[in-house]
Amino acid sequence: MKKYFSYIKIVLVVLLLVFIIADVSLDQSSSADIKTVAAQVAKAAEVDVDAAAEERMVKRFYGLNPKDYEGAVLYAPKDNMDVNEIFIVKLKDELQAKSVEEAIQKRLDTQMKSFEGYGAEQTALLKAHVLEVRGNYIFYMVGEKAGKTQKAFLESL
Repeated sequence: MKKYFSYIKIVLVVLLLVFIIADVSLDQSSSADIKTVAAQVAKAAEVDVDAAAEERMVKRFYGLNPKDYEGAVLYAPKDNMDVNEIFIVKLKDELQAKSVEEAIQKRLDTQMKSFEGYGAEQTALLKAHVLEVRGNYIFYMVGEKAGKTQKAFLESL
């Protein structure tokens, strides 16, 4: 009987170790500075690093307060007919991801409705958007270089 309990203990310890290793390896949080990430993304997108929009634009476009996050950088469209946009958020807590994703989806839906019926080029870019959630970072981009820029984003983390 004692031998039986010894086997159970060994199995439980092995299972515990497997869960610990799996949990640690799944943590994709990054300690990368958001300014560094934004600079790499801007370079890949061929956007001026200093062209980031002010905090009030984040509030206007997404309804989010940048001060609620560790950092938020927005490269906004240059005019009302432009949909090229990059939004990067570094979360304080990964639980914030859902609300940020919802805000991005709401922005995307608004843009799609705005260009519905007459902005074929803009609509195509909006449909081809990239939304990447990686640990404590969220990356959203609408633009022709979205794939290349997403790769730069992932490499910068």
